[in-house]
Amino acid sequence: MVWKNLKVGSYNLKITALNPIEKDYPYCDKDANLLRKVSGTFTKGHFINDATGEQHDTALRLINNKPLGKLPMTKEVKEPKEVSADEVEDLLIEKQYLVECDILLQALKEKGKAYKFGYSNGNGYKGFKAYLYPSKVYKEYLIMACGTTQISEVIKDIDEIKSKSKKLQSITLALQGINQAKVEDLLEI
Repeated sequence: MVWKNLKVGSYNLKITALNPIEKDYPYCDKDANLLRKVSGTFTKGHFINDATGEQHDTALRLINNKPLGKLPMTKEVKEPKEVSADEVEDLLIEKQYLVECDILLQALKEKGKAYKFGYSNGNGYKGFKAYLYPSKVYKEYLIMACGTTQISEVIKDIDEIKSKSKKLQSITLALQGINQAKVEDLLEI
């Protein structure tokens, strides 16, 4: 985590970017053998099995020890999970959509709820947690917020880094008060 300083008016701020936690899945063939991607220069890129030297034009991804193809675009969600609308605040939003459906808008507004479900835009291997909720600003619309990471996960990582840094500072301060050993103390020359 990298933070930067920012001065706003008379306030000195320390800001940290909230970036989603990326998951990368290795390339493999249909038999779950790992493949290495070879980028094309003057020829078309391809994938190679380093163990056998076998070349492949396309590759799958190894997810939970299974070779899987790309995610299809989500076109239907049979049973969305109804959650508190406050849960949306913890999502690190990567994509956002404006949604129109007056009946659902009214139902969610009355209950103060949001719908939560899995969503894929069909562009590969990225699946999102999607929240569908009434907009607080654009009253006639729903918003669909999509992300892969909860903000609380990122804050937990930042807090762990801060805790380790404080421990290191206390150890450094403790060591500064101690006389350091000299070679002469250890050896008689």
